[in-house]
Amino acid sequence: MTLTSLLPTLRRSIPSPHARDAWPARTVVTCDDVVVCGISAQRFVELCGLPAVMTAPAVIPLSGGMASATATTTVLLLRVMRGPDDGSPTLVVDADLDAAGLAVWGEARLLNRVSSAHDQRIEVGGADRERLTGASVVLPADVRGGDVIAVPCAGALGVGDVRPHPAARPHAGGAE
Repeated sequence: MTLTSLLPTLRRSIPSPHARDAWPARTVVTCDDVVVCGISAQRFVELCGLPAVMTAPAVIPLSGGMASATATTTVLLLRVMRGPDDGSPTLVVDADLDAAGLAVWGEARLLNRVSSAHDQRIEVGGADRERLTGASVVLPADVRGGDVIAVPCAGALGVGDVRPHPAARPHAGGAE
């Protein structure tokens, strides 16, 4: 239990703590952003769109943050399509999460806004609307469609690994 989970209004002034070994080396978590090797995830999303991936050297476990010369960690940047605030029991993201088997869902971070809502554990589902077995995030209870989350994932993933297949996306006209 952290201070920011007990008093969510503190998130406006101090970032929630993160597990350094789960994120890429030289990652800094702020109140509303994740900065990987000096690159803001918010700015990265502006430039590249969603879903997106940021890959950087992994942290050598128990080294105090030293970068590995061989291992990598990826940060998945995902758009929330539906969340508990939208009446869905599952957090649905616009990505194909089959390749994200090593994602550290417990480290998910809400980007672009600071919420004062209490944390809630939410099951995760991908663009195919299928819930991932054992995947759940702890995010503010007011997470909703349009929000962006960052999730660390061991190993190197490319954007093609998480970009959903066109058949999995809802049709623009609403009729399927």
